[in-house]
Amino acid sequence: MAKVGRNQPCPCGSSIKYKRCHGAIPTQDKSALPPGVWADIERSRRQVEAVQHRRQQQQGLGRPIISEQISGLRVVAVGSRLYHSSKWRTFHDFLRDYLLGSLGPDWANAEQAKTIDKRHPIMRWYARASEQAKSLQTANGTMISGPMTGAMRAFVNLAYNIYLIAHHGEGQAMADVYLRRLRSARTDDFTGALFETYAAAAFLKADFKLSYEETAPRSTSCVEFVAKWQTTGEQFSVEVKSRVHGGDALPPVDDAGEAKRLRVGAKLVKALSKEAEHTRVVMIEVNVPDRLVDDDRLQGWAAAAVSQIRGNETATRSDGSLYAPAYVFVTNHTFHHDLAGPDGGMQLVAEGFRIPDFGPEVRYEGYAAILAARERHAAMMALIASIRTHYEIPATFDGEMQASLTANGGTPPLRIGERYLVPDGGGVDVPGRLESAVVLETERLAYGIYELDDGKRIIATNPMTTEELDDYHRYPDTFFGAITPTPGSARTFVDKCDFLFKTYQHSTREKLLEFMAAAEDIDHLRQLDRRDLAIIYCERMAHAMKADEDRVVGRKSDANPA
Repeated sequence: MAKVGRNQPCPCGSSIKYKRCHGAIPTQDKSALPPGVWADIERSRRQVEAVQHRRQQQQGLGRPIISEQISGLRVVAVGSRLYHSSKWRTFHDFLRDYLLGSLGPDWANAEQAKTIDKRHPIMRWYARASEQAKSLQTANGTMISGPMTGAMRAFVNLAYNIYLIAHHGEGQAMADVYLRRLRSARTDDFTGALFETYAAAAFLKADFKLSYEETAPRSTSCVEFVAKWQTTGEQFSVEVKSRVHGGDALPPVDDAGEAKRLRVGAKLVKALSKEAEHTRVVMIEVNVPDRLVDDDRLQGWAAAAVSQIRGNETATRSDGSLYAPAYVFVTNHTFHHDLAGPDGGMQLVAEGFRIPDFGPEVRYEGYAAILAARERHAAMMALIASIRTHYEIPATFDGEMQASLTANGGTPPLRIGERYLVPDGGGVDVPGRLESAVVLETERLAYGIYELDDGKRIIATNPMTTEELDDYHRYPDTFFGAITPTPGSARTFVDKCDFLFKTYQHSTREKLLEFMAAAEDIDHLRQLDRRDLAIIYCERMAHAMKADEDRVVGRKSDANPA
């Protein structure tokens, strides 16, 4: 890294000269510190980084949850408003009360006075979720973990959406508009508002800043909101459409007739008929009960939706011009159709309308073309990644793992750098500092390497609860209190290229040429720049890895003929 000049802007982004900012901070000589202090500082730094990383994994890239425990009260900030209670042990507890309070006690009480089949959908979700939550408590009120049901997901997810909208910028006014429409007895108004909150929340979690086009009655001439990606300043005009139905169940999309009733193409054209100043984004909720079983190929409602999008690319406006290009996100929240069953999740298909290099079936000529397309559509790629990564609703206020909510005075979680009493093999517990750890899920054990005070190292095991194993699945890279990246599964050729490129994109040009010195086209390679060399090297390595895998599979097939 090049040395920063004293009169240059500080790299921290303060716009202050380096000599008056971080350049004025004296560097601490580690040797001047008492023994062990520097190790404690490093341990604390790693733990803070891990919590911040996990907090971002849980809460997304927008404004984080702002909350403190004060004098027995849990205090939560939502925008410029403060809420408090002594009963909120989890963030879900807060969300439950927050949504009911935001909808209005009079409205909620009036709905609860009705028989459950006559209640507004939100209050039906609440009633069913409350019944299901009771099954997750013991006789003395102790919490136990359990799967989230469709009713729980529907109610808590809506509460989280409203919270996110109100918590960011000047969103409280728009949250109030959504709440008014959500209380509506009209199915189309309620359904439209519901899925608009999902769209707004998705952009907020991906670090977009929203400005709303309407803060009063709905307009037929403007889009829902403008989303500004804070990384680059790009702006997008966003319109949201949803398929409306009158009950909790719909037939699956299993024939041509039902596929037509998705009306994705018609909704897309209607959305693009509105005036907009920026690049168009259209989000369409198909609202059907069937969940796709194979994410690697288009099928069912997803195939029908993409076909209808493509089928309208030659459609024209009343003046004969083509509709504007648009990024189209088709979603399906299946849990609304099975309130008693387990959370069926949300599925997404992203397709380009008159954007030929964006979509699930685009074929690229090499890894360089893939990287170029990602750069052209960086904001939308970031949105897709956030939608897939930040689906879960945070259960804790501060980025901690969910096992902490059900731990009742049990064994504290293992943290790298902390000291523990561990058996020395002779039946004596001795103090040791945890250096590293791994989880063997089949044994339900965490294996840790501990450094003892005499410098020796031993391996000790800790049993893991079901809740801890669940947390390990969610956050394997921060489970032990420090960021320790874990290798992902590189199933496809592109996965392998991505895995390799993360490392070799930083290699020097000379080193990359050295790696490929035996290549037949070395003379051509010597004419390329560092980035192109890194891409070619990663492509060739990925092909070699794939060939090795195929040979292993072939040997297994020969040894075990079907």
